[in-house]
Amino acid sequence: MLDKITYTNHLNEKIAFGKYPYFANYSDLRDYSWNYTTANNKILSFEKGVTKHKLPVIITCKTAEEGIQKKNALYEIMEKDVLAKKYGTLEIGGYKLKCYVKESAKSIFLDSKKHMKVDLSIVTDRPDWIKEKNYVFGTTNQQEGEAEFLDFDIEYAYDYTSSMESMQMVNQNFVASNFRLTIYGEALNPRISVNGHVYEVSGTVEAGQNLVIDSIAKTITLNTKNGATVNKFNERNRDSYIFEKIPAGDLTLARSDNFRFDLTLIEERGEPKWT
Repeated sequence: MLDKITYTNHLNEKIAFGKYPYFANYSDLRDYSWNYTTANNKILSFEKGVTKHKLPVIITCKTAEEGIQKKNALYEIMEKDVLAKKYGTLEIGGYKLKCYVKESAKSIFLDSKKHMKVDLSIVTDRPDWIKEKNYVFGTTNQQEGEAEFLDFDIEYAYDYTSSMESMQMVNQNFVASNFRLTIYGEALNPRISVNGHVYEVSGTVEAGQNLVIDSIAKTITLNTKNGATVNKFNERNRDSYIFEKIPAGDLTLARSDNFRFDLTLIEERGEPKWT
């Protein structure tokens, strides 16, 4: 079965390949390659660097007028990203690749305005396919005596009450994952541990605010009620690396108080997962 491929530019304008009038019967988007450095006939390191892909596309329309419109739309939607120097996004099966379309080579367009073959050249300096999965860890209303719960975005038939000291979940990735950890106020000196590793920031997160720890960007940001952002990097617990990736497999989480938090696991793959 052919992949369903979507391109979305930074203005959220979309092109779907695999249905009328844009068809992609082949691509090398699932191919990947590592570069490596050597010394004394030994491999020292691997990196992907800037990578390129090919996406051949057939445009076939019912009328000449529609063919002209669809050919122009294909160019304009992708070109806006290059001119703005803002990534577009290719998506396959929920996995996303940040990229640009750097070249478009045409053929089979002189015989009819309804048809054209286009070979698109993709380039990116962010070569991993990304899929995010968000886990929402409960809400509390102690004044009304409501139990806290842990609500996953996958089908787990468990609730975890606020009387429990720890919470359980599973990171289904095959390796440790980058993450975003969002802590919602009110919270004082919020601390969360994952399998014993501590993620902690000093200070207060007030009601209506949230604190975001981003392991890819290596940032810790407090978002205030008026829309301002405050850099909290210097308030991190320096005795425990705050950007430590989340391990794969079974996880035990604990926290310092009854604040609500979200944990977004970021799966990064050299190829989209086969499904």
